[in-house]
Amino acid sequence: MGEEGTAMRMVLCETEESRRTYTLNSFGQTISSYEELCYIISGQYLYFLTEGIPEGMREWIEEELGLVLPAEEETKKQLEHIIGYRNYFTVPEQRMLVQKMRTAYLYSSVRKHKMLGDLYLKHSRYLSAYHAYQKSLSGLMQLKTKEQQEVLYHTGLCLTRMFRFQEAKEFFKRSCRLKENKKCQEAYFIVSYMHGDYQKFLEDGRALSFTEEQLSEIHENISGMEERFSGSEESTALKKIDYHRKKPDDLMTRRLTWSMLERWKNEYRREIV
Repeated sequence: MGEEGTAMRMVLCETEESRRTYTLNSFGQTISSYEELCYIISGQYLYFLTEGIPEGMREWIEEELGLVLPAEEETKKQLEHIIGYRNYFTVPEQRMLVQKMRTAYLYSSVRKHKMLGDLYLKHSRYLSAYHAYQKSLSGLMQLKTKEQQEVLYHTGLCLTRMFRFQEAKEFFKRSCRLKENKKCQEAYFIVSYMHGDYQKFLEDGRALSFTEEQLSEIHENISGMEERFSGSEESTALKKIDYHRKKPDDLMTRRLTWSMLERWKNEYRREIV
């Protein structure tokens, strides 16, 4: 029992684990019960509204849970059948989730793909997030300025994890030009710094109306951060990695974000394998 006034929720688990599991490859999640299915739907209903319920999942639901989802019904209606099938959700929770789905269903395609990209990014699925953001870029002006900036910034993040740094820098620049934002500027200057050319760094900074004095200080600050990484065992090991089939030159092997790059590389590799 919890303390008085503390919000608590009891979930009645009325199903056993299924004989076989289903893996939602888009997020690398394995489902083995009705309760796990509902948990995933509650957090990722936008994915299903945008992409539909995968055929393999529909078959799993029918064979393992005994719920037949009519193929001719729209995805929103199929999801409503699932969440009302057993007792995972209370009646108020069902109503709230159904209302959320109906609202999201009415969003424009551009907004849906932006939100889907955000969902993929939350789960570190960078390649999938990139493709989702690409679908929203053609109608970017339909979004509010803050959302436009997020699409551009997040696209840049995805590109850095794909080792496409020059393209990433251009998206960070576009994001910065929409509205001043510290995290966009930091990402832009770090990628610029990684190219290793001080004159190019100054040129990139001038494109955002920074003075040479400001840029000198920024460059010095990033360089100071880099020195804290140099000489570490991780840095030494990373120098030996053949980045994206390109042998790293001396400039690349001494850069700021060795530890970050290894994490990105591993995450990217897990997604594309």
